[in-house]
Amino acid sequence: MRPFRFPRVAIVLMVATSLTILAAIGLAAEMSRTVQSGFGGPNLPTMWWSKLPMTFLLVFLFLWIAGAIGYGILFALRWTGLHRLSNVVTWPQPRQ
Repeated sequence: MRPFRFPRVAIVLMVATSLTILAAIGLAAEMSRTVQSGFGGPNLPTMWWSKLPMTFLLVFLFLWIAGAIGYGILFALRWTGLHRLSNVVTWPQPRQ
C-alpha cells in the first residue's frame, strides 16, 4: 500500500491557517489589554494566571484518565479474538 502524502499546496494552506490563527490570538490579546486598562478597579482579578497551573494539571489528569480507559478497552478487546477478523476469508480464493 502506498503511503499517503499531503499535496504541497495543502501543507502551505495549513501553515498559513496556523499563522493566521496565531496572529488573531495575538491581536485579541492586545485588544483585551487595551480594554482592560480603561476599566481598572478593585473587581478585576489581579492574579488570574495563578490558577493556570492547577487548570493544566486538571486537564492533564482528565486526559490521562481518558487515555487509560481507552487503553484498557483496547487491551480487553485484544483477548476477545477481534484481531482475527482480518484473517477471515469472505470470498473464494482463486485456483492456481
